[in-house]
Amino acid sequence: MESNNIYILYCQSIKIERICYKFNQYKQFEAFIPKYEKYIRSINQVVLKDMYPNYLFIKTNLNQIEFDSMLNLMNEDKDGVIRELKKEDVSALTNAEMSLLNQLLNDQYILQMSEGYKANGHTIVTKGPLLNLQQHIISVNTKDMYALLNIEFLSKKVKAGIWIKKT
Repeated sequence: MESNNIYILYCQSIKIERICYKFNQYKQFEAFIPKYEKYIRSINQVVLKDMYPNYLFIKTNLNQIEFDSMLNLMNEDKDGVIRELKKEDVSALTNAEMSLLNQLLNDQYILQMSEGYKANGHTIVTKGPLLNLQQHIISVNTKDMYALLNIEFLSKKVKAGIWIKKT
């Protein structure tokens, strides 16, 4: 779905999957819960985790007033929605925030692990969503396989998985 806006709802964790399903029943919405690949050292596996727990993202062409009106009309379909994230009466993501999401997430709304190596104290990304964001990497935890970026999204620094190959 090509959309002009992405709105974010903060939801009860036990109801978020159902709310996502309900929103996707409406043709004007594409709801998703962004996930990321996380390496779990204790089991030596990559698992999917919610990128922003309890946050539901809604793609739509509706403007703020139309979205708020639709949300008010949804009654029991929105049971479990705690609040709409808003800044100065606007809850839609900015163009820069939408661009960042598009850069990070694949078509299934998953932030996949990138690949890279260390050279002269710098991380060189060779594959994955961090390829064009390499200059924003401020630290890499090679033990737990993630990079921390100097980019904030929802008031948190972006953290992304990265496989560091030994050279």
